[in-house]
Amino acid sequence: MIKNSEDANKYYQLVNEFIDDYIDNHKIRPSKLGKYLRNSDKLKNFLERKGLSNIKNINRVINDVLDDRESMEKDSVLTFGNFKFFDSDEFKIISIRDCIWKGIEQSSILHEKMIANEFGVSLSSINVIDSEKHIFQVEDIQNDFEVIVFTEVEIQIIRENIKEYIFNKVSNKKVEIEEIPHLDINFLLNKFIDKDKL
Repeated sequence: MIKNSEDANKYYQLVNEFIDDYIDNHKIRPSKLGKYLRNSDKLKNFLERKGLSNIKNINRVINDVLDDRESMEKDSVLTFGNFKFFDSDEFKIISIRDCIWKGIEQSSILHEKMIANEFGVSLSSINVIDSEKHIFQVEDIQNDFEVIVFTEVEIQIIRENIKEYIFNKVSNKKVEIEEIPHLDINFLLNKFIDKDKL
């Protein structure tokens, strides 16, 4: 339980370190991390992994830290630890391939359970082929086959990555209007595109 300002400072420092480590290791933007942790059971898992699940009001600390990182991203402020811009190539979605893997963790037992439920097989019938790429082999009575599986939250991250990729591709396009003689009119689409609406 957070009883006083000393406790609060301790937990804020701890959560700051955890969040920064997560952002650096997974190269996921703070805005996406916020959606990822706030809208799923991932926050509960995160708290359990970090030994914070029994701390009363820890959700408030995590939300404050996430809000801070999201503000830093919007303002393109440097991170404290490694002084990287969130707009650096490590965080950008540069290729369509990045859309699938940027911000996605290794597969876990949760993915295996999803497969077991979907195909009506036991966990012992499921073999991990590549945990980074979420590829599994399912041993079935009729035949063996491979599957790739993502959770709903991971699909949402992939969807956001695709939106970002499309926005970056479209917004840097230059439009030239040539129908009017002796008048050169051209403009960049990024002045007219609303990322949220896109």
